Amino acid sequence: MKAIKYLFLGALLMGSSTAVLAQDGTKADVDAMKALVKNKPADYDKQVKNYIKANKKNAENLVAIGRVLYEADDTLNAKAFAEQALTATKRSCAPAYILLGDISAKADDGGAAAQNYEQAILADPKNPDPYRRYATVYRKISPEGAVQKLEELRQERPDYPVDALIGHINYISLRYGKANEAFSRVPINDLSRMDYIEYAMSNYHGRQYDKALEIVKAGLSKEELNATLNRIAMMCSNELKQYPAALKYAETLFTKVDKDSVTLSDIDYENYGKALDGCEQFEGAIEKYKAALALPEVDEAMKANLYKSLSDSYKGMKDFPDAIDYYKRFLETKADADATDHAGLALLHNNHARSIRGDKKPADLTPEENEAVTAAMKKADEAYAALVEKFADAEEYALWQRGRLNAQMDADMSQALANPHFTRLAELITAHEEMDDTDKTRLFDAYAYLMRYHLKNKDNQQAYEYALKLQELQPDDPDVKSAVEALAKVAK
Repeated sequence: MKAIKYLFLGALLMGSSTAVLAQDGTKADVDAMKALVKNKPADYDKQVKNYIKANKKNAENLVAIGRVLYEADDTLNAKAFAEQALTATKRSCAPAYILLGDISAKADDGGAAAQNYEQAILADPKNPDPYRRYATVYRKISPEGAVQKLEELRQERPDYPVDALIGHINYISLRYGKANEAFSRVPINDLSRMDYIEYAMSNYHGRQYDKALEIVKAGLSKEELNATLNRIAMMCSNELKQYPAALKYAETLFTKVDKDSVTLSDIDYENYGKALDGCEQFEGAIEKYKAALALPEVDEAMKANLYKSLSDSYKGMKDFPDAIDYYKRFLETKADADATDHAGLALLHNNHARSIRGDKKPADLTPEENEAVTAAMKKADEAYAALVEKFADAEEYALWQRGRLNAQMDADMSQALANPHFTRLAELITAHEEMDDTDKTRLFDAYAYLMRYHLKNKDNQQAYEYALKLQELQPDDPDVKSAVEALAKVAK
């Protein structure tokens, strides 16, 4: 009774029965199969077999029903329908071979998929579908072989947009240069929506932002509210530092595009923030960066980028405490933070000191301001010291910066704060076999300080010797010449 009950229920749901199926195979069977796979009655497999019997000589129906099953992930039965279609056509049904190829591709059997697509091509050499599918699966083995198969399609169908298809295959194979070559052979107004996207992104990945933007604008002229094209336009405009334009595309993406057609990502919020930053709308940028951080899919690398961007925005607002706080988070989060990244923290502390000082002379600072400036500079000094602990090869850079910082904190040289840093720096640089311009600049600063330091301490002979070293570095500098002449008179 239960089996009869389910059979009767299945017939009611589909509007047909086994008896009806036995009469003939019609297009209505395709819709009936859609209802069957949706409702999955208890006798599902039995009813599926009945459809094969009813349509055993109707190859078109067999393939269409097999496609319904394939899309419902019932690949076992889909394969049975495809095989029956081949039997009905004495194995000359291209759509059946295509379906078998798709089933193999879904099972990640690229070799079997390619063989079936090849059979489809032999059965119907004018049909572009098996060429496209063959190229898609074969490109994982050989992108060149995939493109060659598409060139065969060109011979059969010179009217078909083969170059756009070659561009697509190269794009998904990450061969962006080759993709650009192929897409460039297609008149720009003949490109499809996906062609515009892939052609533009190929140029974006190749850092050809102007060209990418040109392509995107052509696509937007046909579909101005396309989410992906507006996204690419926003990204390219940011890269080109065309921030007002980037902001326009960002606003379109976020406020004008149909929300059901786009899922806003952390990258979208980040680029919206960049556009706002570029337009000096720092508070809006901060809001977007924080919104990106709140998204569930944000990974650690993106978090690091967002912390750095937040730091930059707060810096733009002259809010150095928050800028420094987010920069520290950036360093803690970025897995491969390098010496330049860590040096950035010291620079922020130094910029903080400068912002407190402003245009005032040291003598015009209040005691509170003076204390705050010194505290910020000490933080910078500590950051440079920490830099050397992490990156030994950054020692010369750190010594140079620490010397300059400490010279400012000890303007009257009463504490000799800069002396050990500049002395050590001079030792390291003079030990080089050769000196580049950066070495000479740093050594000049070291010698200039050491000359003044020894002159301050009435060691005229030592000061004179450092003046001579300065002259070796910059023989035509009039100030150095004057210092040498003056010190020559007082040196022992």
